[in-house]
Amino acid sequence: MSNEELVALIQAGDRDRIVELWHQVQRMVYKQAARWAGLGGTTIEDMTQAGFIAVLRAVDSYDPSRGTKFSTYLFRRLRAELSAATGYSSKTSWFDPLQNAVSLDAPLTDDDDSDTFADLIPDPAAEAAIEGMDIRLGVAEVLAELPEEQRKAIRDRYWNDLQVDTRTHAAAMKRLRHPDCSRRLKAYL
Repeated sequence: MSNEELVALIQAGDRDRIVELWHQVQRMVYKQAARWAGLGGTTIEDMTQAGFIAVLRAVDSYDPSRGTKFSTYLFRRLRAELSAATGYSSKTSWFDPLQNAVSLDAPLTDDDDSDTFADLIPDPAAEAAIEGMDIRLGVAEVLAELPEEQRKAIRDRYWNDLQVDTRTHAAAMKRLRHPDCSRRLKAYL
């Protein structure tokens, strides 16, 4: 059931549906609450409670005839409620990315030869390549313990997608299922 349908039921008097609506919007509320927590000495629990109050108030004042989705309306109401709860009422939001921006080329220390912030950003492609290499090396290490014909059968079947002798394949799989081999291979799952 959509947020808008739930709100209509709640506004029509089915107040028990507020729990169902809360479960649907709780993730968004919690994410915003976490961003505001700490301002004005507030905790995440304080902000989550303020978020729940924002949901209740948004349900009471939401008007679907204006063409706004409930989640959009709730987001605006939530920001106002969290702002009031923290006592934070600046024209420039602390969410403004330019307010606390730091250049990625800025040095980490005062040394001229120091690393920059950009050097700290992980490269997912490089990490995936390293992880893939570790897996390949681990599997190759286990396969190296098989006799040559069994090793070739495994490579041909799973790497080259070729038909292989079923007896040789079965013998290789039996060896790979041995607890010593399977334990080492499971480490890469």
